[in-house]
Amino acid sequence: MSEALKKALQELGRVILLSVLPIIIDSVSSGQFSLRTLLVVASLAGLRFLDKYLHELAPEGEAGGLTRF
Repeated sequence: MSEALKKALQELGRVILLSVLPIIIDSVSSGQFSLRTLLVVASLAGLRFLDKYLHELAPEGEAGGLTRF
């Protein structure tokens, strides 16, 4: 596994833990589960994964990622 992919997967895990877990906890406590909300947050975590991966692949001294800054 490449170092760039490893770092991007770690970032994905962090984002999922910090964003999806509170939504699940709130859904369980309120008794209302919104799959749509969970999917939107998971999609944003996926975009963050892609951004981190592209950033890690960029040559040294160049901005990488989806936004290039």
